[in-house]
Amino acid sequence: MKPKNLRTRAIVVLIVLLVAGYYLYPTLHYNQLRSQEEREAQWIAQKMGVSYAYVIESLYRADSPLLDRLHSSTLEPSDKAEVERRISVLQTELRDKMIASRKAAIKQGLDLQGGMHLVLEVDIVQLMRNLARQRDARLDRMLATLDRQLSDNPQITFEEAVTTVFDAEGVKLSQYFGEAGESNATVIGYLIKQADDAIDRSLEILQNRIDQFGVSEPTIAKQGSRRIVLELPGIQDQARARDLIGRTALLEFKLLVEPEKANDILRGIDKALASGITSTNITDTTTATAGTDTAEAIDLSKAMEGESSSGDTTAAADIGEGATPFTGLLRGIGNDMAVASGSVRSVRNLLSDPRAQSAIPSGIQFLWSAQPVAAGDGQEYHLLYMVKSDAELTGGALSDAMVTIGGGGDNFGRAGQPIVNLSLNRQGARKFARVTGANIDKRLAIVLDDNIYMAPVIRSKIPDGRAIIEGTSSVEEANDLAIVLRAGALPTSVVIEEERTVGPSLGRDSIRKGMSSAIIGGVLVMVFMIFYYHFSGVIANIALLLNILLLFAGLAIFGAAGLGATLSLPGIAGIALTIGMAVDANVLIFERIREELESGKTIWHAISAGYDRAFVTILDANVTTLIAALVLLQYGAGPVRGFAVTLAVGLVANLFSAVFVTRLVYDWIASRRTLTSLSI
Repeated sequence: MKPKNLRTRAIVVLIVLLVAGYYLYPTLHYNQLRSQEEREAQWIAQKMGVSYAYVIESLYRADSPLLDRLHSSTLEPSDKAEVERRISVLQTELRDKMIASRKAAIKQGLDLQGGMHLVLEVDIVQLMRNLARQRDARLDRMLATLDRQLSDNPQITFEEAVTTVFDAEGVKLSQYFGEAGESNATVIGYLIKQADDAIDRSLEILQNRIDQFGVSEPTIAKQGSRRIVLELPGIQDQARARDLIGRTALLEFKLLVEPEKANDILRGIDKALASGITSTNITDTTTATAGTDTAEAIDLSKAMEGESSSGDTTAAADIGEGATPFTGLLRGIGNDMAVASGSVRSVRNLLSDPRAQSAIPSGIQFLWSAQPVAAGDGQEYHLLYMVKSDAELTGGALSDAMVTIGGGGDNFGRAGQPIVNLSLNRQGARKFARVTGANIDKRLAIVLDDNIYMAPVIRSKIPDGRAIIEGTSSVEEANDLAIVLRAGALPTSVVIEEERTVGPSLGRDSIRKGMSSAIIGGVLVMVFMIFYYHFSGVIANIALLLNILLLFAGLAIFGAAGLGATLSLPGIAGIALTIGMAVDANVLIFERIREELESGKTIWHAISAGYDRAFVTILDANVTTLIAALVLLQYGAGPVRGFAVTLAVGLVANLFSAVFVTRLVYDWIASRRTLTSLSI
């Protein structure tokens, strides 16, 4: 019997092997670099007298605890220099190579490379506050009760909780939500739709933020009716990721209150706090020194490329020189009110006092600067702004946000500082032009999540829809700010209900143990196949090794294509199961060949009949299991998906290696020699 199409089938196998090798090389290179990193980290740990885990987990932290510990150690100067050199190599050259290789390598799950696991809860109560047509003390009380019910009883539905709270107060939902006069059922339907939409929008926005942050293969999924689960493999700076995820990113442009009116309000607050007066009538017209015109205001005429007056500390003047309870805590820095860091809590408490609240007219609010400033006396101050509550423009008009480094120009203080450049869409640019044109010589604050980044003076109409945000402390912070602005504002705040961090050293330990168990199991299976099926067992083992090679190549291919193929610890269990199923296919074929030989057929007729008759059974077993794996892949999450991915890829590889490749080996042997017996 002459084998058919032997050369064509051999070329197919060769092409498959070349493609597999091409996609597996980045993974091999990345693992070599990780081994180098591990050796260097162990040397550093031994030299510094610390644990290996401490070195790995501290190596890439922003606050550099490893270097701080090194500088305070008692090592010899030469040893310190060598340790610092190796740390520098790990953090720069080696790290850059690892990042480049990791992009094309097999993606590893949270349990293998470490990272963060977060459970977020969308603040539905805050969403209801945002949706309310009006706010009063009764609504605030009911929403506080609703918040407690949702927190104390996670199983209660949003509809049940809202209905219970409002029925207990005897209040119709249409009094605050929806259209006046609508039934409770209609308003509830509206609120449920808004809540579902808020969760879906939060999922999309978080996905956009995480993608731009650069996390490899994140998992973002909805859990229940109010929660979102995030898994962020490979995250090193947990604080930065936490801030990026939790930031609402509500961008607003608000006008500052005119100085004369601001002075009146400040005096009114002093009077109310000092005497207990709760009247909102402010009639006193005595002079206050809420701000001095000692610093030149900023020119916004060049796309807001001006310097914020918040940094001018050259002409500070005391505000409220008398023994006033509120303005006595303020200080003038440039054109702004400032509060010493040690007095911030006191000022916040005074502003929340009902007496002070009664002296603040509706439509006016106090906001703080995003970053503190230093004054000439060496102290840190937080700027306090009085702004109009209604925003002139919001982040919905934003089309893009990019980070650049200030070149200085006519403002050398900005040279080398990160700047977030904002571009507005066409409608936003038209509105921005109207706002700036109608408020020349007034100050416009750029507000993000109720923190003011800058409040320059409008010098002329700005028609091109461009602005800038200054005041970020680093390029990383500016990049994160640009990310959340581009991704959009969350519809409501999210609360981190659960957070788990898996260290890189634990991930390495998981890989070692998982792979060791898979290798031991595979070796035992291979020994059994050789013992029981002799030379045919060797052929089965070749197919088994090829199957594992194709499985990892498949993970690399799908991962590179962005289809979410990630190797996790349960995925390693899927590899072990795939090994068993690959051997099972060969067992079916070999047993069928034995039966054909016992019936008196020639060797090659027995081989041909064995493969033909076993194929239907093998195909049926693999396809039914593949269907189950695809269902798990579609509806599972986290570890379930990791198991399903490796199982599905392994089953496809199994059909190719156990049927196509082993048959090719037998045919190749037949083309080389005449067989009188078969070792099976």
